[in-house]
Amino acid sequence: MASQTNDTQEQIHDKSVELSKKSNGIIPFMEDEVQRFEGESYKFLAGEQDNAEFTPFRLRQGIYGQRQADVQMIRVKLPGGILTSDAAEAFGDIVEQYAPLNKGHITTRENIQIHHIPLPDCPAIMRKLGDVGLSSREACGNTVRNVVGPYDAGVCSDEIFDPTPYLTAYVRFGVRHPITQGFPRKFKTAFTGCDSRDTVMAAIQDLTYVAQIKDVNGQPKRGFKVFVGGGTSIMPRLAKPLYEFVAEEDYLRVGLAIWTVFNNSDMLRKNRMMARLKVLIDRIGLDEFRQLVDTELDQIGPIDAVPLMEAEDVQLETPPTVPNTSTNGHTEDGEYKYWLASNVEAQKQAGYNLVHVKPVRGNISPEQFRGLANIMRTYTGGKAHATQEQNLVLRWVPDNCLTTVWQALKDIDLSEGGANEITNVVSCPGTDSCKLGITSSMGLAQAIRSELGTWDELLEDDGVKKIRIKMSGCPNGCGLHHIANIGFHGGAMKGPDGNQIPAFELFLGGNYGDNRVEDSQIGTRIPKVKVPSKLVPSVVKSIVTYYKDNRQNENELFNQFLNRVGLEEVTTIAAKAQETGENTQPGSDMYVDWERTDLYVLERGEGECAV
Repeated sequence: MASQTNDTQEQIHDKSVELSKKSNGIIPFMEDEVQRFEGESYKFLAGEQDNAEFTPFRLRQGIYGQRQADVQMIRVKLPGGILTSDAAEAFGDIVEQYAPLNKGHITTRENIQIHHIPLPDCPAIMRKLGDVGLSSREACGNTVRNVVGPYDAGVCSDEIFDPTPYLTAYVRFGVRHPITQGFPRKFKTAFTGCDSRDTVMAAIQDLTYVAQIKDVNGQPKRGFKVFVGGGTSIMPRLAKPLYEFVAEEDYLRVGLAIWTVFNNSDMLRKNRMMARLKVLIDRIGLDEFRQLVDTELDQIGPIDAVPLMEAEDVQLETPPTVPNTSTNGHTEDGEYKYWLASNVEAQKQAGYNLVHVKPVRGNISPEQFRGLANIMRTYTGGKAHATQEQNLVLRWVPDNCLTTVWQALKDIDLSEGGANEITNVVSCPGTDSCKLGITSSMGLAQAIRSELGTWDELLEDDGVKKIRIKMSGCPNGCGLHHIANIGFHGGAMKGPDGNQIPAFELFLGGNYGDNRVEDSQIGTRIPKVKVPSKLVPSVVKSIVTYYKDNRQNENELFNQFLNRVGLEEVTTIAAKAQETGENTQPGSDMYVDWERTDLYVLERGEGECAV
């Protein structure tokens, strides 16, 4: 049934590199790979292969086991967050045909996930993705995960240079590479063309390339400042500068050297739960790590990235030709005016705009995928970019088409304003699908959104609007709660009758994106306090109200306020909520998690992040 190959991993990588030069996507599709997946899946389902052998293989194909038995999640890589109109339309068809919940989900890593897929259906989906230049290859497992890039690459006024071609070459060089197939753990990379603002959460990546131009012998030279060792989870760390400047001809060599040091670290393989690059750097120090990388660089010859940079079908964006009848009009609609102020950002190219699209909880229906595809083809440069805020960004929207685009988005229920404001609540899937989930983070996200909708004047405050709220269903941090102004991760506490109450731990003062990588900040965990899940929305309101009522002036931002006054009062707010939970009466709805009907019981399975 399966296509069998005797090719070595080196030969497979060579084939992948050659295919990438004529691929319609960044990651080339390989039919024999899908055929092998079909064969291995058949053997597993027939009981001819055990789970320990099959799971790592499955994960390298981007197929992740869910909390629910006998179904999978397919994680589709969008390198640089780039989504073509054809790909958006294909997602609509795939989700409609195969996904029982009729939705795709944008992740905080610029992927799109499709949930509840039976294993036998996965190959057909992989082929449909390949037809439009997409791949799930190495979206999971101990590999180089999806490489994130800025949504405004090529159109940002502060950009040093567009990093997209370099990102493309890095992805193509890394995928299926012998070194990257069995790392101690996962490896996350980001590229950004701007060092004055951060749209890629650069400080929490294993490896980040920040565009630089250096004067060399009187001539401008492209290269990158390199950061390493960032990450969240139970040991959050901010990335540290490894090299101030790496010339463009050397950036792939540096990447390979870092991969090699990471892969060769035997100490990391002794405890897979602590097997991240940040742990290695913590243990041996940045200077020794740099020495190890330098030693590897001495063994690595030149790597020509230029042949791997070309991906015209994916990278090229042509400003749309729009009918002369297209007009903005002069609408006085308050909803439109708010959307225009909060979701539209001028490009450096005069007359064109970025339009931020805010799917609720990052979920997109088949009709929305198809509607977006039509908008992209007519009113944009033909592409959208996923962001780590679980949004999409349309690019090259002409000034005179903004009203038309807003109406088209409104027709598919995607015109909500506040794309980068407090109402854009970010969440991982939590117990909806993840084996590691402790609480319903998605349910809480919706509950907080509903709470925010009742705030009226409080929500109109500019300082309040700038607050970012993120949550994860467990401590691992897929919802990026560590770098939120207000963050939560799932937990559990006991009520007075001994039964469990779903709860969340609170983080305050995290940050990214305002300025440089070095200005990012990990939020402070409020120790020994758990907030019952059903009380989190009211706690959020109390904290935000406390900020608004006690700040020095309207210009004092939330984190600045916390740094000035400390955490004593907000800790008291959270502790009072915990006390309420500890004294709640049997039969209270606090024993039931959001969007659930049964009494809460902590059920945490064995995740596949460390397989």
